[in-house]
Amino acid sequence: MAITLGSITFDPTHTTIREKHEEVGGRDARRIVISGLIIGKESTEEIEAALDAILAAASDEDHETELSLRSGRRLWVQRVAFTREVSKDGLAGSFVLDLDAKDPFEESTATRSVSWSITASGTTKPVAGGGNAFSALTITLVAEGNVVCPSFSNGTQKLTYQGTVQDGKTLVLDGGARAATLEGEDVTPYTEGVFPQIAPGDSVLTYEDDPGSSHRASVTLTIRDRWW
Repeated sequence: MAITLGSITFDPTHTTIREKHEEVGGRDARRIVISGLIIGKESTEEIEAALDAILAAASDEDHETELSLRSGRRLWVQRVAFTREVSKDGLAGSFVLDLDAKDPFEESTATRSVSWSITASGTTKPVAGGGNAFSALTITLVAEGNVVCPSFSNGTQKLTYQGTVQDGKTLVLDGGARAATLEGEDVTPYTEGVFPQIAPGDSVLTYEDDPGSSHRASVTLTIRDRWW
């Protein structure tokens, strides 16, 4: 497949990718080096413009550029270094682009959604995980009646919202961002525990809440598979 960086699509015939997994500052990191040739242009100006576009495709200030190395997967990257050469006589250019990934895991470009109707505390839901690494999970809960202290667990990781979700209100537990919102307002400080993830293969999520809760909610699980 073609490799894309933001709006840039690289010619696979003249592009080489090198990936390196390493530990930087106590965290897992992934570095990607893209090197290639710019050929088939009619002037030096066109070659320089193509190299300028590659340089501009990824910021050196933040990890906000989408990089796709494999079909259906993406990374968010920041530019670390860029070198370029232009052969004026041969009408060819070359480049080496060094990128750092915000998260060393590739994630699926598409998400999967699973609906879950909550009717009692202690109810469970089997969920299949794709990829070969733990997947990020976003839990969207719409209360039916007042839901008090709702929690979700995968057996080892459990997150509890220490508050009440009133009838018809929406609580979002975003595992990717490690953030919780209630009707769009940040309530992350009122959560306790660890955001649950979905393991590769089969996982089971358990819902619990307070005895004084209505025990009723409509839940949507949004899963983005990940690969190491």
